[in-house]
Amino acid sequence: MIDPQEFWLLAPEIFLAVAAMLLLVAGSIGRGVRNRPAAAVALMSLVVTALLVLWAQGEAGGPEAFLGGMFILDPYSIFVKLLLLIATGLTVAISGRFLEEGGYRPGEYYSLVLFATTGMLFMASGYSLLSIWIALELMALSSYILAGYFKREGKSVEAALKYFILGALSSGILLYGISLLYGATGTVQIGELAARLPDLVGQGEAGILIGLGWLLLAIGLFFKVAAAPFHVWTPDVYVGAPTPITAYLASASKVASFAILIRIFYEALPALDADWQLVTALVACLSMIWGNLAALTQTNVKRMLAYSSIGHAGYVLIGVLCATEDGLWAVLFYLLAYTFITLGAFGTVIILEQREYAGETYSDYAGLARRAPALAAAMLIFMVALTGIPPTGGFFGKIYLFAAAVEAGWIWVAVVGVLTSAISLFFYFGIVVQMYLKPSDDTTPKPIMAPGLVTAITVCAVITVLLGLFPGPVVELAKASLLPLP
Repeated sequence: MIDPQEFWLLAPEIFLAVAAMLLLVAGSIGRGVRNRPAAAVALMSLVVTALLVLWAQGEAGGPEAFLGGMFILDPYSIFVKLLLLIATGLTVAISGRFLEEGGYRPGEYYSLVLFATTGMLFMASGYSLLSIWIALELMALSSYILAGYFKREGKSVEAALKYFILGALSSGILLYGISLLYGATGTVQIGELAARLPDLVGQGEAGILIGLGWLLLAIGLFFKVAAAPFHVWTPDVYVGAPTPITAYLASASKVASFAILIRIFYEALPALDADWQLVTALVACLSMIWGNLAALTQTNVKRMLAYSSIGHAGYVLIGVLCATEDGLWAVLFYLLAYTFITLGAFGTVIILEQREYAGETYSDYAGLARRAPALAAAMLIFMVALTGIPPTGGFFGKIYLFAAAVEAGWIWVAVVGVLTSAISLFFYFGIVVQMYLKPSDDTTPKPIMAPGLVTAITVCAVITVLLGLFPGPVVELAKASLLPLP
């Protein structure tokens, strides 16, 4: 029996969904809501949701599955939820200029962002393969629309269409894998799956269903995190989508997708750890190699960052395949650092954009250190962090991941990670060379009239440096947010 009182533990998700609906209704009446009031409502909704997340944690009192085992509240889900809310808040902050210059209605835009975040919060707490899939679709459907928010631009419409078609395909593969696991075990609840799988693996038809089911499940999850060879949607979607949405997909969406991948692999499939670890190792290496090599040939900054994100998905998978406490807290630290680095980098791209797609090539950064020295310094920090150079959070993030891999015996994967990080120096520092060493025809100072955007970039740059100087507190927080390992 389901206790109705347990719905209170979903208060954060329910509140955010209601806020998104009210914002959508308000934005569709008459001329709608203006940009600043709509952004303020969205930010306040995120703050209240964060407070409700902390309240729900106190009400639960500890790791607790509820609503028939469909959801769970534990330190891991709380960490992920708070990180998602921070990423969404920064996305709202960097979206103002895009909406004002493009003339798009902000009510619908911010409501879709909140709906997508609601799905992500459900994903973080999902403890049933079915509830995780439904939450994933809520996030995905909102993301498809947001990717095509440049309704008058062919590239944006094309991006949304590709994202929708390939996303629907991956969701179908994911659902089919779930159905096979259910057919073999009779359950989709993660805890029950972990208990039943050891007795069924390799046992006749059930063993075949389990083997095919977890493989299809893994393929669907790898697509969501943009890991090679399931990355084909990433470059076109990142380039065609509005830049704030590209930043959102590269940060919040990736965090939520990795959150469910880790929970499923660690808690539902420990009996298959040897199989999924090997597959994950191969996918991680392919992602790091292809992502970094493809980024070398790009002249569009957004496309370069898209291929870069594929490489970073591979770095995160290094920690996932370790299946150890050190690997897991290294993943959480890296996801936190990568969120701020990515949002800051894309925020800088937004400032240089003039009209929607203009201002995205390497040459647009020529002489930026003379025209806008503070902006160039921020971009330098983000490029250094993405490369993995101290003193930034990106450096310690990679060090922790590689160390966990070596300790777990995956030395060859760590070596691939180190070599591909060295390759990334060339394309990341291509922007640095343009900013500091290349002359520009435009020598006038660049005015920046976007306080919300500047604040978001500043916050991201400061936190990126602080994570490199004082990683200890975040490491301890990550260690306190681990999943229980078998």
